[in-house]
Amino acid sequence: MFNSSPIETWEGASVFMSFGANTGMTHLLFWLAVLLCIVPLFVTLKTEQHHEKQHTFHEGDSDSTHGVEKK
Repeated sequence: MFNSSPIETWEGASVFMSFGANTGMTHLLFWLAVLLCIVPLFVTLKTEQHHEKQHTFHEGDSDSTHGVEKK
């Protein structure tokens, strides 16, 4: 099983490398992926805190409004 490769000699073998061998581009794409995962979490947290504050019951509010301003 271990000697089942169709290649019998490695003389003249070549390698094709893409930008993945360039550590600068790899680091850039890694940090871009990190940002694309973290930024939506912060936006969601900010939105949730805003709505929590808007719909929190405060003393003096009637039970039906739950902190929503009356117009």
